[in-house]
Amino acid sequence: MDSASTNQTENCDVAVIGAGPQGLLFATWLKQARPALNVVVVDRAAAPGHKIGESTLSGFCRAMRSTSIRHEVLQRLFYTKNGLGFFYADAQTRALQTAPEYITETFDETFQVERRACDSLLVANAQRAGVAVRFSHAVKPKESTFQAGANHLSCETPQGAATLQARLVVDASGPSSVLGRYFGGYAESNVPFQTSAAWAYFKNVKWLNEYTDWQNVAEFPRDEYTQHLCFKEGWVWYIPIVSWEKASDENLMAMVNYLADPETPMLSRDELSQKFDCPYEQIWSIGIVLRSDRDQVLNQGPEAAFDHYKRKIPALATLLEGAEILDDHYPNHSPYAVRKNFRRFAQQVTGDGWMLIGDAAFFIDPLRSPGLTGGVATAYQALQSVLAALDEGDLSQAQFAGYEAYVRELYDMLEEQNQIAYMSHNYPQAIALVRRFGEVSSRDHFNGICDEPYQMSDTNVWGHLCPEHRQRQRQVWQIMREEEIEVGNRCAIADQQPRDYERMMFRLREAVGAHLDQSMHLTPYIMQNPMEQGKLAPAQVRPKPTWVYPGQGGAPTADLVSGRA
Repeated sequence: MDSASTNQTENCDVAVIGAGPQGLLFATWLKQARPALNVVVVDRAAAPGHKIGESTLSGFCRAMRSTSIRHEVLQRLFYTKNGLGFFYADAQTRALQTAPEYITETFDETFQVERRACDSLLVANAQRAGVAVRFSHAVKPKESTFQAGANHLSCETPQGAATLQARLVVDASGPSSVLGRYFGGYAESNVPFQTSAAWAYFKNVKWLNEYTDWQNVAEFPRDEYTQHLCFKEGWVWYIPIVSWEKASDENLMAMVNYLADPETPMLSRDELSQKFDCPYEQIWSIGIVLRSDRDQVLNQGPEAAFDHYKRKIPALATLLEGAEILDDHYPNHSPYAVRKNFRRFAQQVTGDGWMLIGDAAFFIDPLRSPGLTGGVATAYQALQSVLAALDEGDLSQAQFAGYEAYVRELYDMLEEQNQIAYMSHNYPQAIALVRRFGEVSSRDHFNGICDEPYQMSDTNVWGHLCPEHRQRQRQVWQIMREEEIEVGNRCAIADQQPRDYERMMFRLREAVGAHLDQSMHLTPYIMQNPMEQGKLAPAQVRPKPTWVYPGQGGAPTADLVSGRA
């Protein structure tokens, strides 16, 4: 890792704040596009460390591959994810096998990533591309000056003060939003309801693939989907993770540097673990996300929230039966973590000589895993804007107007989409309709570009920014919001039942049912049995192929792990 620092001024073309996925991908793309540029990434941490945010979508994994990271590397480091699963689980749901379920199959193989390993890989890859990465550099915005083409970025390092003179500063510092907060615009979003989360890590969780008598057929084992247990107050996530946390920083960096080299032989996971003395283990990330307008149990603490919902949702209690919570697996995580009111947006995304990308610009919610993928969309669009600005020799805020407009449009779409998803939890069949609605636009978009040259912009917003989809989505949101208000006016949330939202479901079918019926050909790997037979999708399934899953229970495919068939 490059942690070199001096107390003198260093000149660079572009300085990036934050050595997370968005900052490192942006810096690597920029270096690939303009090899002569001097690109420096600074981060306040001493090394990549644990963060929440494990679930990826197609756009993020394709972004990693676009920087020359081999897909086989991702298979060795991380747990396979092949889509999203949604269960409707309430007090009457005793077992997930009998719960209403909708499965969204993936476009291609993605992964559940452990962030320390993922970020370390991106650091190694960025350095191979020629990006300088400086750790233990805490940016001091109050001591910095910002001006188009002539920024002075002040940093505090273990060796003393350091200054970067940069033509452009890109803030990819995540929720810290160093520049977003400094310029006074990064605050809680003004939305109908906020959301908060509590989570913990577990071992010895029973694999979903070990359960029997599932009502639906899934193309892949259910452990290979990010699973969502949905209820009217929020939802629970279930994410298996391959954890490398017990590997030292030095050994982990040696392993990812080896993997970042495209010429090195590809070893199995077990061989890598032995060669670099990097032990790994199987753990689970399980969290609860709650609407602030419907439940305040998190005010009693995260453990109280888990206990409350294990009592309230029997299927969650069954899921965690026999599981052991990890007290000290990650630093400063003992054992529960909580984050409240995390939906935020920066009122100013660009300025003279600076811009925000990723979570530094906005964060919506972990539902649908938009953080890494939506962040990649902003990073890619920022790259296009920066390249044009560099060519024009103009790094003023006016030059970035198109990028700022894009970020606002993306935020509006994702926030509206997020609210729709939460409101669908009022009625089991609404979950299926809403998921299929988004899936149809995505698959129509991807099918339309499959024969065209690959562009990062094609994969990061799933076709949901097209005017036709935005118009339909707005109509869906309006119906669901009106119905929530109407039901809420006559019935307390504790007393609300799915039957109170039957009119909402009728109106949704009237609004988009014909559109979905006309899109039955937009089928993923498999079309599972819909929750409402014949309404949302054709009832056609095929047996799960025996070759998909040679491992035991939820274990990863054998040859990727041990090298043995």
